[in-house]
Amino acid sequence: IETLYEVVNREWDSRFIEVELIALVELNAILGRSSKALNTRFMDPRLVQKLPLDVRVALTWDADNTDIDLWITDPNGEKVFYSNPLSYQGGRISSDMTGGYGPEEFSLKQAKPGKYRIEVNYYGNTQQILVGAVTVQAKLITRFGSRAEKEELLTLRLQDKKENVLVGEFTVR
Repeated sequence: IETLYEVVNREWDSRFIEVELIALVELNAILGRSSKALNTRFMDPRLVQKLPLDVRVALTWDADNTDIDLWITDPNGEKVFYSNPLSYQGGRISSDMTGGYGPEEFSLKQAKPGKYRIEVNYYGNTQQILVGAVTVQAKLITRFGSRAEKEELLTLRLQDKKENVLVGEFTVR
C-alpha cells in the first residue's frame, strides 16, 4: 500500500492521466480484502474508503505510445467507452490512455444481471519505430475489493491498427 500511495501522491505526465485514481482504487481494494488491519496512518484519511465493486475490468498492453480503447457493452446494449464514459446503469470507463501502456479501467458498483461484452479497439500508435503485434491483457474481477473477489485474466495479440476485437463475455447472475 505504501507504493500505491506514492503513485497516488506523485505528479504524472499527461500521458498517464488519472493513473493515480486507478492506483487509489487498487490500494483501497487491498485494504478491503485484508483479513487484518493494515497501517494507514501515513495516508490522508479522506482517501481510505471501502469501495467494493460488482465488476471491474482493467486493460493493459505491452507497447508504449499506443492507443488501445476498452469497450464494455452491458445487458442493455449500451457501450461504455471513451466518448460514452458513463452508462445508464452506473458503469464508468476511466480516461482514455492514448500514449502509454494503459491502464484503462471499467468499474460498476451494482451490476445488472445479464451478459457483458469486453472489446478492445486498437486505434494506433505514435512510435517512430516499426511495431509488430501488441499484446493486451484484460483483468476481469468480480466482487472487487472484497474477500470474495474472483479474477480472470484474458490475454490476446492484436495484429493491425484500427482492429476491433472481442476479448470475452461474462454473465452476471
